[in-house]
Amino acid sequence: MSEWRRGDLVERDGLLAVVAGVAGDPGVPEDHVAVWFGEPRCIRKSEGGKGGRQPEVWTVPAENLAATAEPFWQH
Repeated sequence: MSEWRRGDLVERDGLLAVVAGVAGDPGVPEDHVAVWFGEPRCIRKSEGGKGGRQPEVWTVPAENLAATAEPFWQH
């Protein structure tokens, strides 16, 4: 897939991520996308966490991403 869109679920080097920005967005160079890998260090507020952490978003070459398997939806 060559045209990633915000919200796409992707994989990079075995890690799952979500596309947070695309080329042309502030801070995203041409031929790159911005991805968010999640924040495994966060703790739910309901379990005593503080919340309010600043997300860490990485820009990577678009060609280094692959589509994920179809997600397993839960409710």
